[in-house]
Amino acid sequence: MNKLIIRLGNHFRGRLVAGLLLILPVGATYLVLKFLFDLIDQPLRELVNAVFGAWIPGIGIVSFIIFLYVFGLVGKHFIGRNIIRAGNRVVDFIPFVRSIYKIARNTVESLSGSDFSKKFSRVVLLEFPKVGVKSVGFLTSEYSDNANNDMVAVYIPTSPVPTSGFLALVPKGDVTFTDLTVDDAMKMVISGGVLTPPKIVELDS
Repeated sequence: MNKLIIRLGNHFRGRLVAGLLLILPVGATYLVLKFLFDLIDQPLRELVNAVFGAWIPGIGIVSFIIFLYVFGLVGKHFIGRNIIRAGNRVVDFIPFVRSIYKIARNTVESLSGSDFSKKFSRVVLLEFPKVGVKSVGFLTSEYSDNANNDMVAVYIPTSPVPTSGFLALVPKGDVTFTDLTVDDAMKMVISGGVLTPPKIVELDS
């Protein structure tokens, strides 16, 4: 009975932590975007009312998108990159904020198709977490074990946040190669399967 209670407690605690890790980046991103939107919304309302005499519906969203675009241009510039790096170093000194920020940043990078997805070479299917259930995975490397068997490392992302997942080290023959591109597979994972291509061709290798 005690063992059952301990197992249930560990199971419940593990799921709570997993749920928290999924919610934190989404919540952090929402709070940051809301803060930025509120930051420019009120001054913009006063300016538009002063110029046009009334508020124009939709101008807040358009202005916010333009603001993010300009901010992105600055971030791509040499000076902007230095500012971002300096900000990252400051955040690294704040324990709890540092963890949330890194998770949120990794999430945004994965959604934007940045270096995170470029580390993957091919898209494969692997029977995981049990026989008969196929999961989408990304081939990250190939190697040989002590018996010179061909082995592969496969990253299996979770949906809808692909920056968390599972690493499977399996014989190369256990994976099924596909014609999916990394971008197509990412869209599948992030959309929870909604953006699955009408046909996935399984290849020999």
